[in-house]
Amino acid sequence: MKEETPEEKWKRVQDQIQDGILNAYPNAERSGCPDGAGILALAQRSVRFDDTIEDDPQWQHVTHCSPCYAQYLETFKNVRLRKLPASAE
Repeated sequence: MKEETPEEKWKRVQDQIQDGILNAYPNAERSGCPDGAGILALAQRSVRFDDTIEDDPQWQHVTHCSPCYAQYLETFKNVRLRKLPASAE
């Protein structure tokens, strides 16, 4: 087996965790789900590395609801792409 770089290992572990959350918590009824504005607010906080997000009940829901987590990941990606550093634009 090839030796992983720290970055490769981080990416592999991150992918495993994301896949687990995306599949382990079905919520077909979408019970207790935040609206799109709530998901957007969480994504914006994540982009800012806001540590207080961990105590937010909406974040707790998102990390235990596969449909919300999928929506969060897509929203996070879009928010992050809009916040590229000036040197990358």
